[in-house]
Amino acid sequence: MRYFSYNEYDPDSPRADDTGGYVETLSEEEIRARYWPYWYKKMCEKFGQEHVDKNYCFEDCLVDWQVVNWAWEVKE
Repeated sequence: MRYFSYNEYDPDSPRADDTGGYVETLSEEEIRARYWPYWYKKMCEKFGQEHVDKNYCFEDCLVDWQVVNWAWEVKE
């Protein structure tokens, strides 16, 4: 299982520092559950379901999620 971290902002979070920021870490399964349905729907709207099913997979979604969130893979 892979894990990915990104900087999050929520001043009300118990993990937040003085600025309200903290590092959030999600597993790839959590990303799949939270982001894949949205990403897949938007890709189908843009390119059509047949094209998406033939040319894209979860790894493409994961790369997009990393870019959008400025996330990095946790190697530890």
